[in-house]
This record gives sequence, C-alpha cells and structure tokens, in this order.
Amino acid sequence: MIPPRSRNYRQLHEASELLWEKLGMLAPTQRESFDERFLMSWIYHDFALEGTVLQIAEIKAAIDDEIISSPSLIPAYNHVIAMRDGIRYVLESRGKRLTLNLDWLKKLHHLLLPVDKKDQIQYRKDNPIHRMYFHDLAPADKISYRMRKLTDWFRTDECKRAHPIELAVEVHREVIRIFPWPEISGRVARLAMNHILCNEGYWPGTIHAIDRQRYYDVLRLDQDQLLTLVVESIEQGVESSNKLYQDIVDATRAAR
Repeated sequence: MIPPRSRNYRQLHEASELLWEKLGMLAPTQRESFDERFLMSWIYHDFALEGTVLQIAEIKAAIDDEIISSPSLIPAYNHVIAMRDGIRYVLESRGKRLTLNLDWLKKLHHLLLPVDKKDQIQYRKDNPIHRMYFHDLAPADKISYRMRKLTDWFRTDECKRAHPIELAVEVHREVIRIFPWPEISGRVARLAMNHILCNEGYWPGTIHAIDRQRYYDVLRLDQDQLLTLVVESIEQGVESSNKLYQDIVDATRAAR
C-alpha cells in the first residue's frame, strides 16, 4: 500500500520537536493564548475544507466554555464543539501508546459526532449521489469488508515498518476512500492522520482552506501527491506556529 520511502523527514521531525519543547516552556497564560488561537485556526481550516466558512467569533463562541451561547444561533455549533474535543484528545495523547485498530477509528468517529448525534455510529447505508468528495467511495455493501481489510493491514509488518508520516497519510487516504460514516468521514480521516503524526512527535498537518481544490484533486489521484500536500501542510504549520509563539512572547515582553 505504501510506496518506497523517498524522502528525508529528519529535519521536519527536529523542527516539530523543537516547537513542542518551546511551547512547554511558556507560562500558563501564554500557553492558553497559543492553544486557543491554534485550536481556532485548525477548526476554521478543517471546516472550510468541507465548504463551511466560520467566523472566528462563531468558533470562539462555540469552544469557549465561558461564553454562553445557544446552539440555534450557530448551525455548526455542536459540530465545532465535537471537533474541539477531537483535537484536544489527539494533542493530549501525544507520546502515549497508540494502537491502530478498528476501535481506535470508532473512538475518533464518536468524538467527532455532535452531541445530538452520538447514537449515529452505524456505517452509511447508501451511496450518495450529491456529495462533497468526488473521488470513488466504497459501495455501502463493501464498507465492512474494506474496514476489516484496513484494520487487518494495521497488524502487518509493512504497516509496522512504515514511516509515521507515510503511515498517517495512508490511513487518511484509505478512510476517506472508504468513507464509512455519513457526513464526517473526512474529518475522521484527517484527525486519524494527525493523531498518528502528533503521537510520533510531528506537528499536525492542518490542510489550509486555500488548498481546498488541490486537496479534493489529489484524493482522486495517487497517494504520493497527497503525501506531498500533507508534508507541505506540516512545514507550513511549524512555520506559522513558530510565528504565533514568537508573537505571544514578544507581546508579553512589551507589556512588562
């Protein structure tokens, strides 16, 4: 499934580890500021990839526990809260033992289900005609087989030997091609990818809204082009997060 390794990811891993280390040295209020802005950016771009462009104020109203707001005011409110919970789960599990299996994927799916749909855990039953993703999806009657095939692969030597970035991209590609659950399978695929990346010490690869069309295009093409897009997203994420880190540090110094 995974092509022969042709990239050197060492610099990317070192840059990611350095960024994690720098964030660990921030004061609590500084880290809270970074985490909030980083979280809002991740949510904004992931929703924008699927055609839902949220205002920063809307995201903040949904994820900030101190802001009392009615879900009826923001159509995506419960979805945003679920996305926040999924991202937090992934970030907090960094460095912990991660076992790739079907229960793991189901856990991520359940986290991303909005609170009013937590009981909707079944695989999709139909083959949607009008849909957002234009690559070939697994027929509904083949989903269970394809998911078993994917999770069987998790136990193979090929999977265990795979480089974490290439493994993360492969899992993303397979989940999104199977598209096992209605509506949020794309989010599950991206969160699964970033769970693997973060767990292995890499910065998450948040694909930006500006790359939306490119993202849809590469999903219909071979795995290597998706890999390139994800690597670029990690690199851009490290760069922008380092800038955010420096802005917060500089603002603290200026306030003294």
